[in-house]
Amino acid sequence: MSLLLALPLTLMAQQKIAIVNSQEVMMEMSEVKAVEKQMQDLGKKYEADIKSMQQELEKKSEAFFKEKDGMLETIRKRRQQELQDMQLRIQQSIQAMRGDIQQQQQKLLAPIQAKVANALKKLADAEGCTYVMEAGMMLHTGAGAIDLTAKLKKALGVKAQPKK
Repeated sequence: MSLLLALPLTLMAQQKIAIVNSQEVMMEMSEVKAVEKQMQDLGKKYEADIKSMQQELEKKSEAFFKEKDGMLETIRKRRQQELQDMQLRIQQSIQAMRGDIQQQQQKLLAPIQAKVANALKKLADAEGCTYVMEAGMMLHTGAGAIDLTAKLKKALGVKAQPKK
């Protein structure tokens, strides 16, 4: 009976568990840095577009407030509605641009994430690891855990970054 109870413990002892800090690996990859640059450039372009829209709204608002006392009520209400519509379009544009940046980033990062995942699988198989866990998710890592982060960087050709 005690042999049957010890069997699961014996099987667990034979399994290798490794950890990896995939975030660290990704952040040091030149491909990820290139994606970050593209996203910054796209963000700057969108910021310029929004700034232009906001400047146009400011000009129209200033003109409206200067002229509103001499306007007929129907014209004043129509111009107020136009200003509100412009403000709404700006808000919608901001949301759309944020969504586009997020979508573009996901699209550009997907093949890089797949590359990291494939390299990690090959590395884990070569090391005989049964499980690989994300280092950032671990509350405690024992001395017997294998850290594959450095080996994964090497497999991906990531150059070591100096510590800041």
